[in-house]
Amino acid sequence: WYQRRVRGGLIRHGEQLTTALKREFGEDALGSTELEPEQKEHVRLMLREHLALGIAVYKGYVDDPRNTDNAWVESHAINYHDGLGTSFSRFPLRTSSEGESLQAEWITLDRNLDLYGNHEWILEKVCFHRHAYNPFSSSAKKQLPVVAT
Repeated sequence: WYQRRVRGGLIRHGEQLTTALKREFGEDALGSTELEPEQKEHVRLMLREHLALGIAVYKGYVDDPRNTDNAWVESHAINYHDGLGTSFSRFPLRTSSEGESLQAEWITLDRNLDLYGNHEWILEKVCFHRHAYNPFSSSAKKQLPVVAT
């Protein structure tokens, strides 16, 4: 039994969100800790350029089995859109590290995906913000309403 998860990580005490995003994406998805110095610099520059393009879609409590009455998980969900396939799709994803299979991959959203916690709900918010097709809606033709800002 396997549930897909939207990649994430922890923000260290005193760390800025954007710094944590660069660190986590670089370490986890790209394996930047295992790269040569010139490759690390290239990844750092690419991340600085591309991570400036995100939009916040959610901040707050998330459904997680680790939650208790006294402690719970909160999350920041940021969406980075690569509509032309010219930015994030250029990042080579790392698929394993030190014997651990990360199974990181770019995928197409599909209503049959078995997603962890409330990740489906967060992805629905991304569809809403991007005025995109929502494969998770109860009807394939039903879309979340568009709200003028």
